Amino acid sequence: MKRMWAILIIFLSVFVMAKPISIAVSVFPIANIVAQVAGAEGKVEMVIPPFANPHHFSPTPSTAVNLQNADVFFGVTPEFDGWIRKFLPKTTKVVFLKDPDQSNEHIWLYTEGGERIARKVAVALSIARPGKVGVFQENLDKFLKSMDQTDKELATMLAPVHGATFIQYHPAWNNFAARYGLKILATISNGHGKELSPRELMGLIQKARAGHVRVVVMGLHKESRTAETLILEIYGRELRLDALGNPKNPERNTYQKLLMFNGKQLAEALHE
Repeated sequence: MKRMWAILIIFLSVFVMAKPISIAVSVFPIANIVAQVAGAEGKVEMVIPPFANPHHFSPTPSTAVNLQNADVFFGVTPEFDGWIRKFLPKTTKVVFLKDPDQSNEHIWLYTEGGERIARKVAVALSIARPGKVGVFQENLDKFLKSMDQTDKELATMLAPVHGATFIQYHPAWNNFAARYGLKILATISNGHGKELSPRELMGLIQKARAGHVRVVVMGLHKESRTAETLILEIYGRELRLDALGNPKNPERNTYQKLLMFNGKQLAEALHE
């Protein structure tokens, strides 16, 4: 009987170790990074579909059920996507990825941010599956190599517009701009619904006219009367960038492609 129990325990241990880690992630760019690091050892459940607002989204019933199996949850901050924890079992390991020195919650919108995320993911997965440390390290190395290549391609692409200035609606592109020598004249919204006052808008219009700044970066589906007025007054151009990606769009269905897509759009708009 003891031998049978010992064999059963060994069998169950091997079964658990062989089973892919069930991983919950809020938004697609981070989910894709996690999937690249986890490889076949992870099964990733993306909670928030493309174009949905991470602050106000509620999971579908099927997603909520799947979250009950999550071994690990990778979030950005408690404020950004921490609400997902209420759908998770108490046994789920929760890992928030934003570092204290990162100024805003869009930690994936530049290559260094993606690399930081990947390193943290590799550590957390290695703790969850110590026997697969080598696999996660190999996947991480491959990811970091691809990020180095992506960074070089972006730097080459954006070199002709080095020093160019644009206006952003949402405070999402600061790190991306800084990495490739671009400048942001102003941000229209603070990211939590508050836009420029009429007085502030008038001041921005004057600054944009004086500096010949005409490109205004918006989210793919964001609408704003303030932004419309600004663009009209400065004879500007609206540029739609994608902060969240789309697994169904071949131009933006990986993290690397998402960065390249946005870089290409900026390079073309600022070159005109």
